[in-house]
Amino acid sequence: MSILKKNFCIQKLNTFGIMVYAHYFLTIQNIKDLHNLHRLGNLYPKIPKLFLGNGSNILFINNYYPGILVKMGISGKKVIYEKNNKVIVKAYGGENWNDLVSWTIKKGFSGLENLSHIPGTVGAAPIQNIGAYGTEIKDVLLEVKVYEINQKKFIIFSKNECKLKYRSSFFKQHTKYSINQFLIVSVSFLLRTKYHNINTSYLEVQQELENMKIKRPTINDLSLAIYNIRTRKLPNPKEIGNAGSFFKNPIIDKLKFNKLKDQYPTIKGITFSKQQTKVSASSLIEIIGWKGKKIGNVGSYEKQPIILVNYGNASGKEIYCFSKEIIQNIKTKFNITLSLEVDIIK
Repeated sequence: MSILKKNFCIQKLNTFGIMVYAHYFLTIQNIKDLHNLHRLGNLYPKIPKLFLGNGSNILFINNYYPGILVKMGISGKKVIYEKNNKVIVKAYGGENWNDLVSWTIKKGFSGLENLSHIPGTVGAAPIQNIGAYGTEIKDVLLEVKVYEINQKKFIIFSKNECKLKYRSSFFKQHTKYSINQFLIVSVSFLLRTKYHNINTSYLEVQQELENMKIKRPTINDLSLAIYNIRTRKLPNPKEIGNAGSFFKNPIIDKLKFNKLKDQYPTIKGITFSKQQTKVSASSLIEIIGWKGKKIGNVGSYEKQPIILVNYGNASGKEIYCFSKEIIQNIKTKFNITLSLEVDIIK
């Protein structure tokens, strides 16, 4: 069994770079460790458990986590089925997400290319139903294999059972109401072996491909275009602490959006459904004057204000308070409530 560490510093295991200590810390290195995790849960039944990927979508409010922090360390990926134009790819929860995407592209499998260069692990992807540039995990997910700690058994969740919604899932909702008990072991995806309906619906992607002088893009071209865009817009967490998009883009009634657009022409939005528009949270933050704003060691990123950054030794509480001010200002000005994309850990 992996060694159980006590009062372990996880500053390097969260991309905000917050100085946090976990009461207990454990890395799952093989399948046997999963069964030992069950025993650990029995020994400490009343303290919370938190499963950690690359720590790229979380914010610790306090400098001490009073529970068991478990990092999934099992990685690897393989093709488990291929016939005609369909291929099923399976990856373990500890696999680096972008390594998986790059691997599928090199093999000529399409479906994940729009999700290129997103930080995190495979196990975290369905929890958040990660998405970018017109694609979400729900578009390609086949099933998720989890280890249920309390019952000491493996369970397969179909895509429907995962209840994937905009930046949400059964797993994300479940952990809000009870002690975390589902550890994602592996995820399977249904991809294609031939290019089909490459998604270049986002104007930003179209413009980048045009700049690259590419008229008929391949999945590799699309991945490279997204890499170029993300590199220009997003801060590298290795250089400046951040967790990517801190807020969700709010979804509002189309009529309300049109009225706001008349009043504030720089508001951006895209159609979400016949009656709804998904609004750019970054455009709202820019209108209220918080783009690039800095208070102490915390700020909104000057190139993409939906991202909050740790400029130095900011605490989780400082970052959280900064986000609450943005939420309040936007509520006051637009009567829109921003929701957090980042998970807040207390």
